[in-house]
Amino acid sequence: MPQTSTLILLPQTTYDGGGTANVYTVTGNTQPAAAYYLGNQDLQTITYSFTNVTGNLEIEATLATDPGSGDWFKVYELEADNNSNTNSTLTSYQNITGNFVYIRAKVADFANGVVQYVKITY
Repeated sequence: MPQTSTLILLPQTTYDGGGTANVYTVTGNTQPAAAYYLGNQDLQTITYSFTNVTGNLEIEATLATDPGSGDWFKVYELEADNNSNTNSTLTSYQNITGNFVYIRAKVADFANGVVQYVKITY
């Protein structure tokens, strides 16, 4: 049976900017992607859970072993737009294929809500 790894890309994060005029970007932890440990492994699953989030989830990856700011590229994006107070929770997943060395999550234009988590499993 193969070993499964689950790593946290972005822990619970609450918007605290005081309104839609004060949007910001939150960048999570840089984590090893599937290819870091497993060489030719190219499938990773991103799971996420949001409550009333307005913002864009961006998953970025790199092929560099010592990445600089210019080495990252976007491999997935999800626009979350919930400006209501309905306690709407979005929990889902996305499979991402690529022989990446590192991966990270960002919430750009974060203007509302709570990111419960963004995780990677491979």
